[in-house]
Amino acid sequence: MEYKKRTIQPSQIVTGQILDDALALEDCYPNYELKSTLFSDISDDSADEMLVQASQMAEDRYAEELLLCDGDDEELLQASQNFENAPKSQNSDRFPEPLEYCQLTEMVKKSVPENTRNKSKWAFNVFEQWKKNRNTYGNTENDTIIGDILTMSNQQLDMVLSFFIAEVRNKQGKEYCPKTIYELVIALQHYLRSNDRQINLLESSDFVKMRSVLDSRMKDLSMQGLGLNKKQALIINAEQEDTLWEQGLLGNLDTPQKLLDTMVFYMGLNFALRAGKEHWNLRIGSSTQIKLHSTPTGRRYLEYTEDVSKTNAGGLYQKNVSPKVTRAYENDNQPERCLLNLYLDYMSKRPENGKCDAFYLRPSKSGNGAVRGKWFDDAPVGIHTLQRTIGRLCNDAGFDGFYTNHSLRATAATRLFSAGVDEQLICEKTGHRSDAIRGYKRTSEQQQELVSKIVQSAKCQKVDNSLKNDKSCEFSFEGNGMKFNFKF
Repeated sequence: MEYKKRTIQPSQIVTGQILDDALALEDCYPNYELKSTLFSDISDDSADEMLVQASQMAEDRYAEELLLCDGDDEELLQASQNFENAPKSQNSDRFPEPLEYCQLTEMVKKSVPENTRNKSKWAFNVFEQWKKNRNTYGNTENDTIIGDILTMSNQQLDMVLSFFIAEVRNKQGKEYCPKTIYELVIALQHYLRSNDRQINLLESSDFVKMRSVLDSRMKDLSMQGLGLNKKQALIINAEQEDTLWEQGLLGNLDTPQKLLDTMVFYMGLNFALRAGKEHWNLRIGSSTQIKLHSTPTGRRYLEYTEDVSKTNAGGLYQKNVSPKVTRAYENDNQPERCLLNLYLDYMSKRPENGKCDAFYLRPSKSGNGAVRGKWFDDAPVGIHTLQRTIGRLCNDAGFDGFYTNHSLRATAATRLFSAGVDEQLICEKTGHRSDAIRGYKRTSEQQQELVSKIVQSAKCQKVDNSLKNDKSCEFSFEGNGMKFNFKF
């Protein structure tokens, strides 16, 4: 391509013209992404700043084009000198002090979820204890494990891990369940990878022996009946929810602790939050995940927008994952249990001009329900205290079984399943991005009793349900003074 000869002085540089010319060159330079990328994802607030950056990039590109044109040597030399002598802005505050390699490593470690880091440390400690025991009580020299796990060759690691899987036991000397054995292997793999040992224990051909032992061990433990009863957080049914209110564990809002507990309960239920971590990450202020809106007809609702979660950490591999967005509309039928009303009441009782941006604040011991701003301290609730909220409430109510904050998420999904809501809508509420949502589909005692009656040749009638899609149907059953409706 031929370029028109131009001689330019610094005083003649016009940013707007340069930007127009540079954008026009995009078709000739496929790698020049100013137009297609730079402005693809900017907000109105940052538009001016990005425009300045675009102008600077355009000036740099424009100067390069001058050097590439077919001018004579004197013209090229003059253009080069003009560019080099042009004043450049200096900003010593633009970049931080240079980082060291150890700081980069620490940055990467901090991005790993805390639970993953803890499991990795646990697996390594179990391995080291097993290795010490084997080296102490081994009968022959061949029983001795030599070397650090990080420096072992793949061949040695394959054999060592095979023995580890076969011999490992818990602190009481009893067998682990199959899933725990598998988690030990995965956690050890993470430990190796986090220390620059990039291996794949479950796919690499170097670890065929280890995988064979793992498979055999898991099958043997399953045949012994270990790990068959999966520990799941139980759902809270409508009757139990009523009990929590009747016993004064929820509602009335006469104390800071009761208001906080009620907020945790209905935030977790309406937004299907995970355990305590997602609760603890909630914030107020400009970066809050919870916002109050109104429909065109004036109906108010709270909207929750997920930022960081178990399935969306916000990193490189989740850049195309859309965050979960779900709403909780005003509850006109039960205004005392309306999340929006609870939210407004709770926000009004936070300390005025408080600096803490955590959503859940620590109840003030001096709060009395009559003085605004004295209900809560300007400090966050501890994460462990927050995680124990639902378990504590259910225990105080006398409920038998295993209940955690995760029970609220399971309850939300189960209620939607029971009402025949489409699975896609349920996933939008819970944020699930796989078939794992079906693990939250719990059956009630009435449904299980109906299934038993059907198997026992009880009379039942299949009824078409026009209110559901074509794949939905309903069984109605009457017998022994009882009537059941079974939907699926």
